[in-house]
Amino acid sequence: MEKSAIVNICRGIKGGECRFALSVDGDFAARIEEAVAATGWLEFLKKQFGDNISRHKIFSVNAGACPNGCSRPHIADIGLIRACVPVIEHDGCTTCGECVEHCPDDAMELVDGKVVINRDKCLVCGFCTKTCPESVISCSSSGWRVVVGGRLGRHPKLGAELPGVYSDAEALELIAKGLKLWMENYEVGKRFGYIIDKVGHEKLLQD
Repeated sequence: MEKSAIVNICRGIKGGECRFALSVDGDFAARIEEAVAATGWLEFLKKQFGDNISRHKIFSVNAGACPNGCSRPHIADIGLIRACVPVIEHDGCTTCGECVEHCPDDAMELVDGKVVINRDKCLVCGFCTKTCPESVISCSSSGWRVVVGGRLGRHPKLGAELPGVYSDAEALELIAKGLKLWMENYEVGKRFGYIIDKVGHEKLLQD
């Protein structure tokens, strides 16, 4: 079957060993490809270019199971980064400091004898949930951070992150919305990121 998207996923999503990886459904990469195909993107490209569809015209989605970004989500048309928004059950916390010591982003702090999360620093990687010996840190919500419009080439640019954390279904819907916007505003030779910058990222979040 011809593919209308390049889907690049990290070894953590593939089920490989990675101590930072958050849980992701095993069929998620296939679901991304299905979401892209359902938009009619491949048919759109064939109308534009016939069967001469080069690799750089194909939509790219890179997904990673943690913020380390081994799959390079920030330079894809749409990048997905697995997220866990941590919350602390303070009644059971012994303030041992394990989470403070091991947080990769220095987002855990001891303030007046209480562990607090600096939300400005926190990358919602969920690593603190694994390091807490009392198991009092959990995910208040899980899902995906979504970055859009990354690219390499002559004018490289990192993708811009949309606000919030999105469920699997919401992330797939954002991919579909993005492709529909690209088709509606298509310009030959211009990548997805150029078009999204032009029409506005807020379009992706409108019903």
